[in-house]
Amino acid sequence: MASASHHNEHTDSQPQSGSPTPILTLSRSIIRPYCMLDAPSIAHEANNPLIAQWMGNLFPNPYSLSDAEAWIPIALERLPLHEFAITRPDGTYAGGIGLKVHSDIESRTMEIGYWLGEAHWGAGIMTEAVIAFSKWAFETIPDLLRLESGVFGGNERSMAVLRKAGYTFEGRKRNAVFKNGKVLDMHMFALLREECLAMQE
Repeated sequence: MASASHHNEHTDSQPQSGSPTPILTLSRSIIRPYCMLDAPSIAHEANNPLIAQWMGNLFPNPYSLSDAEAWIPIALERLPLHEFAITRPDGTYAGGIGLKVHSDIESRTMEIGYWLGEAHWGAGIMTEAVIAFSKWAFETIPDLLRLESGVFGGNERSMAVLRKAGYTFEGRKRNAVFKNGKVLDMHMFALLREECLAMQE
């Protein structure tokens, strides 16, 4: 898992329920917008300290049903949509993936963040999802020049995903993270538009 933007503030907007149309249908997973019906599954999968240890502190730990019910409307009210659910092909909720928009002189850079429930680890789901989602981002956001991801030191699984997805390790921010009483480095990875397009040739 990479650190991702995840807010648990309350909002009064009422997103649509039902089964949203996928943005990507892959061999191991489906990536689609969230719906309110996802809330119990999100809470079940996300309520795991093995996931939370690699996420920013806005990712709740423990993760309750009310946290999920507060998160989904926020994910849906930001247009265009940048936050998506990952499900197995049979519809089982597995995790999340999304983009965080940068601003000012970095306005053409976005941060990719993702997490996967423990029951779904080791099946190649996230590598496939990051590859496809990165391509989707460059194809649907014409001004996007760069995707980047910061990974806490020690999170070898997430670093491996990014490397397999074609991301380049650009450097280590020393002692940049304080999480659960520990000081960690932040490992920075990035994928450029031309690199992503070259992988498709």
